[in-house]
Formats: sequence, structure tokens, C-alpha cells
Amino acid sequence: MSIKAIRLPKINVLCSLFLIVIFSACNNPSPTSTKVDDQSSSEMEEELSAPIVKVYDYDTLVWKEITEESGVILDIRYATENNFTKKQIYPCPRCFLRPAMAEKILTLQRDIKSRYGMNLKLFDCYRPRPAQQKLWDIVPDARYVTPPSKGSMHNRGLAVDVTLTDEAGHELDMGTEYDFFGYEAYTTNKDLPQEVLKNRNILTKLMNVHGMKGIRTEWWHFSLKSEKAPLDEWEWECE
Repeated sequence: MSIKAIRLPKINVLCSLFLIVIFSACNNPSPTSTKVDDQSSSEMEEELSAPIVKVYDYDTLVWKEITEESGVILDIRYATENNFTKKQIYPCPRCFLRPAMAEKILTLQRDIKSRYGMNLKLFDCYRPRPAQQKLWDIVPDARYVTPPSKGSMHNRGLAVDVTLTDEAGHELDMGTEYDFFGYEAYTTNKDLPQEVLKNRNILTKLMNVHGMKGIRTEWWHFSLKSEKAPLDEWEWECE
């Protein structure tokens, strides 16, 4: 018997053993590999099951309503005939804002209530674009009504028309009524009584500290220009 004939069976056995080991390894992953796979699957399940918090998701459905339960006083004029159009523009008086703007207003209300005993009074909040068109049809003057084609910050849910009240709910003297069209309402107008200038200055400073900026022609208008949101046509339902 040759040496070759004697070694052949041993080689076959070794090959068989090698194949068995390889086959077992393929069908039974190592403990380390299985653990990593299990961890990845567990983490994915937790991520999918966890609640998704959308802070500034500017989808049409994401709004926050300001109610008088917060301490803010609501006098939504366009839901009445007590406005410059003398017509009711909104079907009912509700105040909706984008989450970022709403949080600014609520924080400011808590701040001025605890520090000074004052309250915010809101005349207007989010304004649907169809309502913007109605206002423009009545007063097509860009100094006071933003053209619907351009869109207002109100149409984005990032603006409010606001004043301050004392602890009893009486409005501070701002020199003119809300929605007064004329130089008397301009923030650049300094030819006013000192008490009026003081009250306007207080309102402006409070809004500015909380990130909201005013405009030249209306002492009551403030917006959150640091945020972005699309112009919207969504209209709220009446309860």
C-alpha cells in the first residue's frame, strides 16, 4: 500500500470536519453577532413606539389655541362688527397661533401677570387668507392691510394684534383705538402725551424681550419674524 493510499482517508476526514464546522458557523451566528442584532432591533422598536414631538412642525394641522383660561383677554374684533370694516369677517372668535408664537404669548402673559399684575389683550391672531382678501377688498391700502398676494404674518400664524390691560382689565391708554388708520397710531409718532408714550414703550419692550417685533404704522401689531411658516388658508371650526 502506497503512502498516498494511506493518507487519502485522513484528508477526507479533515475535509469533512472542516465543512461541518463551516456549515455550523453559517447556521449558528456567534453570540456576539446575535447580541448586536438584538440590540439594534430593540432600539428600532423603541424609536418607532416612542411619541414623536413636533415642536415647530408647520403643517396645516399643527396649531395651538390661546384661550382665556391662560389669563390672556380675547377681544377678537373681526369676529364682530366692531372693526374698521363694520362687518363680521370671522365666523366666531377664536385665537390660533403656530406653536412657537403661542409659547411666546403664554410665557409673556405669565411674566407680566406675576411681575406687574397686567394682562395681554389680543384683538387678532391667525388670520386665514380668505379673510385677508376680504379686508383688502374693503381697504386696499398696503400701509394698513397686506395685499393677499404677498400675505401677512397673521396668515402664517406668527403675528398678533395686542395691547395691555391693568389688573382690573382696563386697557392702558395707547393714544388711539385698535385699527386706527392714521399717523396718530404710528410708532414713530412722538407727538403724544407722556403717559401714552410710556405705555407704548412698555408694550414694545415687553414684546421685544420675548422676541416679537412691531411695525411702523400700527402700535398694536407684533410678529415673530425669527420663525418660518407658510401662508395658510385653514379656517377653524366654531364650537
